[in-house]
Amino acid sequence: MLGEVVSGISIWDRLFKLWKNRNKIEPESVAARFVRLFEGHGIHRNQIPRFFGFDLTIADVKDDETLLPKLSEEILDAACDMFAVRREWLDGAESQIHPYHNFYKYPEKFKKFLEELTVKNPEEQVVGVLIVPEEDDWDAVALIILQETIGYIGDKPVYRFHLCNNWRFSYWKARAYLTACIAIAWKRDNYIHGIYKPKQFINELAYGETLLGWKGEGMWDLGHKNFDPEYMAIRVDDFLKNIEPEHKQVDIIEGLKYWLRLNDEGFMDCGYGDHRKDFEAELAKYST
Repeated sequence: MLGEVVSGISIWDRLFKLWKNRNKIEPESVAARFVRLFEGHGIHRNQIPRFFGFDLTIADVKDDETLLPKLSEEILDAACDMFAVRREWLDGAESQIHPYHNFYKYPEKFKKFLEELTVKNPEEQVVGVLIVPEEDDWDAVALIILQETIGYIGDKPVYRFHLCNNWRFSYWKARAYLTACIAIAWKRDNYIHGIYKPKQFINELAYGETLLGWKGEGMWDLGHKNFDPEYMAIRVDDFLKNIEPEHKQVDIIEGLKYWLRLNDEGFMDCGYGDHRKDFEAELAKYST
C-alpha cells in the first residue's frame, strides 16, 4: 500500500516537473531582441548589415550565436538611437521598450521637440496619428504617435516612432493642451491624422511596452483616418465633443476659456485663419 502511495506521488512529481519545464519561458537573448527590433520595423535579418552597417556581415547575422559576439556597446547604443528604444529593454533588463513624452501643459516643449526632430532629419517629414478612445469614459486617454522616416530598404521606407501620452481625452484642460499640440504640428506641416480605437488598445501602446513598427507598415497599419483632429483648433463643436459629459456646462466653460488663453499665446494657429470669435461667441452663450 505504501509503495503504491510513493509510486503515485512519484508520478505526480514527475508530471509537475514536466509541466513546469514546458511552461518555463526562456529569457530572450540580447541577440534575439536585436534581430526582433529590426524585423519589427520591416527589415529582414539578412538585410540588417546593408541597412545598419557597423561592418556586420550576413555571416554575422545568420543566427543568434554568431551575432552575439559582434554586439558591442557601440552597436547596441546605435540600434537604440536608430529606433528610439530604451537600452534597458534591449539588454533584457526591463519591459518598457519605447520612452514616452509628456507634453500635457507644455505645448512649447512639443514645438521644440518637433523642431529638434526636423533638425536631426531634415530630408524627411515628420507625420503622426492621434488615437482617441471610442469610449466616453472619464479616464480614457488619447495618444499621439509621431512617425519619421529614417531610411529605406529598396524603395520601402523604414520608420522611427515617438510616443506622446498623458492626454485624458474627456478632461477639458487636457483637451485644450492636446488641441494646441495638434495645431502646432499642422502649422509646421507635420500632419497628424485621427483614428478611434478602444481604450484598452490605446493603453497597450501608450506606455512603451509594445514594439512599434508594424513589420514596416508604420502607423498606416492602424487603419485609415476617422476624423481630422486639427478641426479641434478651428471648430467649436469638434473641440467640445465628449468633454466630461457628467459635468458638461462647467467643463465647457473652462474648456473654452482655456482654448482662448492658449490661442492668445499663439498655440491654436494651425494655419487656417483666426477662429477666436467663434469660440468667444460659444462662451458667451454660457455667460448670460
